[in-house]
Amino acid sequence: MRRRCTAFVVAGLLVLLASPAQTFAHDVSPSKQTVPTSAKLSISSAKFSRAAVVVLKGGTLTLINTDDIAYRIKIGATLLVVPAKGSKTVPLPQRGTFSITCAKAPTLRATITVK
Repeated sequence: MRRRCTAFVVAGLLVLLASPAQTFAHDVSPSKQTVPTSAKLSISSAKFSRAAVVVLKGGTLTLINTDDIAYRIKIGATLLVVPAKGSKTVPLPQRGTFSITCAKAPTLRATITVK
């Protein structure tokens, strides 16, 4: 009788472990998060919509200006003008972490990480 009970328990465990519908918490890994190939960063009232952006190398960053004035934005060593009520898209060909700043609007500060 004891051997039959053990066999049923082992068989039951094998069915549970082999079940594809079963999801275990350790299967989900934060390192498997996907990094986008493009990102958008809005400017409103002389502030960016968020402080940090992450994009894959070869992707793009689009700056969207909702204000009535143009901004001269520096991303790393690249200087560009984002027109009033307009946008500007920038290619990101190099890995690294870069500051996004505006000399005339000190509240316009963010960071972009290109992976």
